[in-house]
Amino acid sequence: MSKTKIIVFTSVFVLSILAGVFLFQNRSTLSMGDTVEVDWKLLGELDYITGQAPSELQALDGQEVRIPGFMVPLEDDMKSVTEFLLVPSPQACIHVPPPPPNQMVLVEMDGTENTKVEFGPIWIYGKLQLHSKRHQYGESSFVMKGRHIEPYR
Repeated sequence: MSKTKIIVFTSVFVLSILAGVFLFQNRSTLSMGDTVEVDWKLLGELDYITGQAPSELQALDGQEVRIPGFMVPLEDDMKSVTEFLLVPSPQACIHVPPPPPNQMVLVEMDGTENTKVEFGPIWIYGKLQLHSKRHQYGESSFVMKGRHIEPYR
């Protein structure tokens, strides 16, 4: 193999690695079009006692995001909901004690149609607000105006 081919191959390889590191070093806010993907690690960085949030989380206040999680219906109708809690794991049930407020998102679905109850992992899309809100199961550090739900894949 000639020196030129080796230099070109090595350069492409190094640039590919650097691009991968740059793109995925901050994966918790990787943009998905106009929607930002948010993970539970970032949400957990909110100090729910003082209300202090890191700048990365503060920047998401009022933004369109998508968050993975599990639905905990707040209504008795097990077929559809207009409001539910999104929690990071299926074990985060709302019994004593409930998850900490920074591990619950109160989702209020936008629109007049009820949303189908999902029992597996989901993605919820909507506008995130860093705003504490009390509900029948305690307090959530986040409120989301949900606009779309899809199965987690």
